[in-house]
Amino acid sequence: MADYRLHTIFYILTSLLSLAVLHWTVHKVLLSISRSKFKKANNCQPIPKYPNKDPIFGYDYWHALNKAAESRTLLSWLREQYRLYGNTYYARLQTANVISTCDPENLKAMHSTKFKDFAIDSRRKFAFLPLLGAHSVLLANGAAWEHKRAMLKPSFSRSQYTNLPLFERHVGHLIEAVRVENTKKGQVDLAEFFLCLTVDITSELMYGTSIELLTNGNKDLVRDMTQSAEGGHARWLLVFLANIIGNSTFSKSVSKVRNFMKRFVDEAISYRQHSESRSISAKPTARNFEGQQGTEPLDVKGRVIYLQQLSLGTRDRKAILDELTTILFAGRDTTAALLTNLFFVLAHRSDIYDKLRAEISVLDGERPTFEQLKGFNYLQSCLNEALRLYPVIPINTRMAVVDTTLPVGGGPKGQSPIFVSAGTNIAFHVTALHRRKDLWGEDAEDFLPERWEKIQGQGAWMYQPFGGGPRNCPGQHLSLAEAAYTVLRIVQEFSMITGRDSEPWTELIALTCTNANGAKVTLTEA
Repeated sequence: MADYRLHTIFYILTSLLSLAVLHWTVHKVLLSISRSKFKKANNCQPIPKYPNKDPIFGYDYWHALNKAAESRTLLSWLREQYRLYGNTYYARLQTANVISTCDPENLKAMHSTKFKDFAIDSRRKFAFLPLLGAHSVLLANGAAWEHKRAMLKPSFSRSQYTNLPLFERHVGHLIEAVRVENTKKGQVDLAEFFLCLTVDITSELMYGTSIELLTNGNKDLVRDMTQSAEGGHARWLLVFLANIIGNSTFSKSVSKVRNFMKRFVDEAISYRQHSESRSISAKPTARNFEGQQGTEPLDVKGRVIYLQQLSLGTRDRKAILDELTTILFAGRDTTAALLTNLFFVLAHRSDIYDKLRAEISVLDGERPTFEQLKGFNYLQSCLNEALRLYPVIPINTRMAVVDTTLPVGGGPKGQSPIFVSAGTNIAFHVTALHRRKDLWGEDAEDFLPERWEKIQGQGAWMYQPFGGGPRNCPGQHLSLAEAAYTVLRIVQEFSMITGRDSEPWTELIALTCTNANGAKVTLTEA
């Protein structure tokens, strides 16, 4: 009897396994037939392939990529792959299918014309989830992302990025701190001060009160934020191996940053309680995080404060913490990286610095209006050129959520559509795009602000410092205004800048990309 039962169980299990294999096989066959028809209907052509020696786990491609990252040559290594395999190619990377591209038409499709076919990939979520949290707008997709984006929009209104008196207050602190350091040591690393400046401005604009790093000198917070961002990038490179290897510095820094941010969560909760106790009557806003009706937040001198907006949208402390942390990093790292990269160039190009001084000399030392700031074309061209040659977001990714296509990359000349299966990761490399000589000319490697006199308003998708389409950076106007004002005021105050670092520009990639050696300079008073 026992043998009979064992035989029956074995028969049932074997039958179930056979049915599962049959179902899987039929599914694969039908999927293959369906995809073949889809490819034919869309005229999809084969895509060039990286010569993976390990076609299953893609270890060789992953190893080469990480080796380049460790030596801080990842961006040049990626550009070399495009030279070898074309502007769009396929590779296997840790069991994932990856299509790499630096073609503007493919970026246009992912960001705009086929926006709904692509989403934030799980790799980015895995890398930055400990730091930014599950509620972060940078990690969200679908309806959740749409709502978070709508919550952000009022905080990036014109009244925010034209608030030059607010900029002046913090840039004044920057200039004073730089002047003291420059006098005391004979040189200064501007990169550290730019990180403090952007934290101070972002926190006042978004929280209603400034952290004031330039005046209180909280270097621990600066260090912890930097180590957190760098650790996130390391996790992005390692993927699942990050949990096996571990990174105590990353974990400790993340914990310290998020603990520091809890004081602003307390402010948000307090603001909500105060608002409710006063029974503020205001017209309803869109549905909040909890799906309930909220009320419009109070503003500070006509400005909508993001912290208040969040407080009226949810009682979830973790949701508030995640969003406030995200916006601080976004506001800090992007603008600080832009300023550091530009001043690294200016420290070695006195001709550009002199031309900037000549352009703004019409102010005769006075503070500019916003219209004057925007009207200094050479200043704006310098910012554009810094973002072209050293984009602050040099690498980004998406994942196809359905079977779809990209418009170019296939066929002998790489000009035919390519098939992109659901689940495929798309890596796009802005540095490679911005240095393509067929798009920018033979001088694409040169820092040449004058080029913007000719290409102003042209080739929108070949220049992508802030992304495009619905997920473009909502703070780009704020970042550019903040950077322009900072550059103008430093140039006003100091007649000459001299580089104190003979090392070439070297990538430091975290949430953004900046010069690993900072911007070490000596400044001469005007």
